[in-house]
Amino acid sequence: MRIRFLCFQECPNSEQALDLLKRTLREEGLPDHADLVEVTDHATAEREGFLGSPSIQVNGVDIEASRANDAPCFGCRVYQTEGGPSGVPPVEMIRAALHGAKRDETPEFRDMSNKVKVLFLCTGNSCRSQMAEGWARHFRGDAIEAWSAGIEKHGLNPNAVKVMAEAGVDISGQTSKTVAELPTREFDYVVTLCGHGSENCPIFPGKAKVVHVGFDDPPKLAARLEDEEEKLNCYRRVRDEIKNFIAGFPSVRCGRKSE
Repeated sequence: MRIRFLCFQECPNSEQALDLLKRTLREEGLPDHADLVEVTDHATAEREGFLGSPSIQVNGVDIEASRANDAPCFGCRVYQTEGGPSGVPPVEMIRAALHGAKRDETPEFRDMSNKVKVLFLCTGNSCRSQMAEGWARHFRGDAIEAWSAGIEKHGLNPNAVKVMAEAGVDISGQTSKTVAELPTREFDYVVTLCGHGSENCPIFPGKAKVVHVGFDDPPKLAARLEDEEEKLNCYRRVRDEIKNFIAGFPSVRCGRKSE
């Protein structure tokens, strides 16, 4: 698999976009290497199929599938994200491009098609499902292709990011999204992590096995507390419970734990 990162020399978004690309490659179990291409003029843009700075190509194809037929241009790049227009691509766009790319048979690359595809689902995709996705990528990235989503999207919970970082797992690049915004709906497992998510779980096509394992909602537990450290302890407890669950998944038996 060939990853190319194309940009202007003075592009203000290139450093952040390149950092995001490398982190995503590591999370997907791939070497965090990309060929860096500096675009200096219109002729280079035309030759490289450049759609604006910064751009990412996987096996010669731009990661933004909707722009596949656009003419090359020599200008700044704008991506559409859930937070509005941005000069940095959304992480899901990078992941979707990596998952859809044709795999080389070179031994250093793992074939993602052999991984178990798992969607972690809860109401707002802000805390528990985000933690589960992070743990799955951290511990089981060689075996599990992990996603998370919500019935709604409430934004990534900053306390969830904080306590996961304490445990050595960076989920700051993950985003809150609904099931409809996922680039794929073909999963081996759909794991619901809360009662509301279980009761409102969408129907998934194919062979997806839907299971439920409930965890307490950290924001709800923390709402009645005033001390900030005690609030964080609610997140830490649920974080560690989800960690233990992921460590045994999918061999563990899933069942209802709490609403």
